[in-house]
Amino acid sequence: MLVERDHQLDTLGSYLDDAATGHGRLVYVSGEAGVGKSALVSAFASSVAPRAHVSVAYCDGSLTPSPLAPLRDLLPTLPPGLWPEDATRQEIFAALLGTLREPPDGVPHLVVVEDVHWADQATLDLLLHLARRIHTCRALIVVTYRREDVDVVYGLRQLLGDSASAAGTRRLDVPPLSRQGVAALVERDERSRPAGRGVDAVRLHELTHGNAFYVTEVLSSGLDTIPAQGRDAILARVAGLSETTQQALEVVALTGARAEVDLLEVMLQGGLAALDEALARGLLVEADGAITFRHELARLVVVEQVPIGRRTHQHRRLLAALEMRGADPARLAHHADAAGLSQPAVEHATVAGRRAAELGAHREAARQFQRALAHAARLPGDGLPDEQIADLHWSLGYELYVTGRTGEASVAVGTARDIWERQGASTRVGDAWRCLSRLFWFEGRNAEAEAAAERALDVLEGPPTPELAYAYSNMAQLRMLTSDNDGTRTWGTRTLKLLSSLEESRARTELRAHALNNLGTIEVVAGDKAAGIAMLEESLELSCRADLHEHAARAYVNLASNAIVQRRHADAERHLVEGMEYCTERDLDSWTHYLLACDSQLQINRGDLAAAERAAESVLAHPSLASASALLPLVSLAHVRGRRGEGGVDDLVARAVALADSIGEVQVVAPVTALRSELAWLAGRDGEAGELASAVVELVERADCPWNRGAVLRWLPREARPTHREVAPPFAAELAGEWEEAAALWESLGCPFDQALALARSGDADSLARAAGIFEGTQARAAAARCRSDLRARGRTAPRAPGRATRDHPHGLTRREAEVAELLAQGLSDAAIAEQLVISRRTAEHHVSSILAKVGVGSRRDLVTWYAAAK
Repeated sequence: MLVERDHQLDTLGSYLDDAATGHGRLVYVSGEAGVGKSALVSAFASSVAPRAHVSVAYCDGSLTPSPLAPLRDLLPTLPPGLWPEDATRQEIFAALLGTLREPPDGVPHLVVVEDVHWADQATLDLLLHLARRIHTCRALIVVTYRREDVDVVYGLRQLLGDSASAAGTRRLDVPPLSRQGVAALVERDERSRPAGRGVDAVRLHELTHGNAFYVTEVLSSGLDTIPAQGRDAILARVAGLSETTQQALEVVALTGARAEVDLLEVMLQGGLAALDEALARGLLVEADGAITFRHELARLVVVEQVPIGRRTHQHRRLLAALEMRGADPARLAHHADAAGLSQPAVEHATVAGRRAAELGAHREAARQFQRALAHAARLPGDGLPDEQIADLHWSLGYELYVTGRTGEASVAVGTARDIWERQGASTRVGDAWRCLSRLFWFEGRNAEAEAAAERALDVLEGPPTPELAYAYSNMAQLRMLTSDNDGTRTWGTRTLKLLSSLEESRARTELRAHALNNLGTIEVVAGDKAAGIAMLEESLELSCRADLHEHAARAYVNLASNAIVQRRHADAERHLVEGMEYCTERDLDSWTHYLLACDSQLQINRGDLAAAERAAESVLAHPSLASASALLPLVSLAHVRGRRGEGGVDDLVARAVALADSIGEVQVVAPVTALRSELAWLAGRDGEAGELASAVVELVERADCPWNRGAVLRWLPREARPTHREVAPPFAAELAGEWEEAAALWESLGCPFDQALALARSGDADSLARAAGIFEGTQARAAAARCRSDLRARGRTAPRAPGRATRDHPHGLTRREAEVAELLAQGLSDAAIAEQLVISRRTAEHHVSSILAKVGVGSRRDLVTWYAAAK
């Protein structure tokens, strides 16, 4: 019977009750190693077996994990057909979800996945997929992990963070035992021991800190004194076993987290009877045809004590036995590695790496390819053929790239390129240069990216090939990223022309989607907007139809981000909503984060600082955020805090400037410069705002982007403005000094801050007063304060700053305006409002006009709709 775990057992029981009614739960059970997580979930599973279908799986920390290994463990206890041969990862995920949603007999599933701190990436992705949908299932999924490993195991914190807001996820902590809990275990132990043996419960709690495993190991060791470390207690227990049992224990430990009974029957010289003593004493347990240590900590201690010679010998025996059984290649690679057998290590690791890559376990794939390359270098004689070595480096490069290790990826791809160059394999060499161009761009090494792209073309130019098409499309993308309209058109058109001579294939579809994306984006930015949108939508359609997930996500991002820059709010919102739904459904989290970052910029443009702040902070809180996704939320959050007059802006700006400088493209330099100039203006440093803009004039003049160009040039002092290329209409009005016209244009676009900024910078006193009111309506208190200061400098009485109640209202309404808004929503006329609130009709009319301006709607009818949504 467990001690001090009634609360956890009751909580899990209530979640199973929820699951039985179709409201599934995924529960993260956390605690330090040895605290009793496994004992808790095992006891719970045993207690509910009659009213749930129980399935248990384990993540194996003894080797580089096989992709989706826990799901393989679960298959025998789940309905057949979940993992057909050659099924894609998405099909496997969907099949499992369908089973959990509709159990054949209506009895809920209890699925336990132990030790996810050792899980492969594909398993973590599966858990995230299930976490986001578990609330629609008749299932309780219990996931255990070590709390201390959250910050050191890549992927675990990301899983916890990404699933935190899911409707069905819950957390459950397993704390150490209290002093009273330890005393209860000591008392129970003393009742089963000979008289005269006593353990000081207080001292035991002090040494073990209530760690249940350590406590039980000490009590099971039979020692009269308490060892200072749990390791010593485990070794004392092992030393008390017969020599035959100790040797059998070593074999079980070296086999891994779970040792199949039929495998041990072959491996143990004394037969399975050699395990009886360890099983009887509780060091080992048997379940589902496998032998395991009662706790992984004990297994690790035993492994450490096996002499190197005997360890190598046993790994070789295990490899031979597992090869005969056709075991998983990841497991075979582990034992071949540990046995020092390089030839089979290369063979098994290569197969394991390819299988992991197919299932999306990219970190595990990278480890297997690294293992294969390490052993390839140890092979005698000529070793592996150069072609195989190059292919391994190429495969490693891709896996490193998709896991965000672009620096290491470029080294691996460069090594493959060098080998192919020696072999005269020009097509592979050219493709490697094209790949390096992309990797260098991700690292912010733009000059090298351009040079590599040119080298790819030099090598590949000739007959039409898919590799040459990729090189053309890569050039188009580089030109598009620098807002070079002519260059993008030239290379994009060449790509499409080359594709017309290639046979129909998935690669041809992918290349067409990529080329249309590049061409469509630049047309939207600087050319024929309607044609560009049509190209992007065709790229999106092709990608969705061919399941080219990343290309579809890129299309959504470019459709949304360009609409945001051009202040097409309705289009932007539509693409963001559809894009986030698409990416979330397919667990394309890096793209989801980028779309959420775009949303923060949209909310800034709309003047909704609270929504912008929420979106930006949720992106920046992500533990493994890519640089490309970090820039926009940094800029948005700096805008929010700067406009509100809050602290913490300098660090955000410094980070944004560092990122923009490393990338050097107008699409990032212009927004960061516009931010810094705005902050300088808010602080009354108009000269600095102009200097910051002047520093990047040359860059924005070269780029074909009227909106980004205008966002920078607006801050130049009138006398310093050069003859400039086209800018977007509202900026053109500002540059011409037509401030009222500019304000009207911004108002028509739904951009209240920009509207007020145009009025404020006009210098007209009445316009400054109007600007202050609009700024206050969007919570831009620092901007309103700047207006009031300018009014006082002109000898005019500045409007009073709103009181605390106004500042606290989400839309900046005063307490009286909030009352008026409620009556307006009820359909009352101005006269009726005046009568009910005992104010003049003129005052009521003034409040109504102010409310409409602050809320950003054009009529009383629109206000009723807004009020209903806001409530």
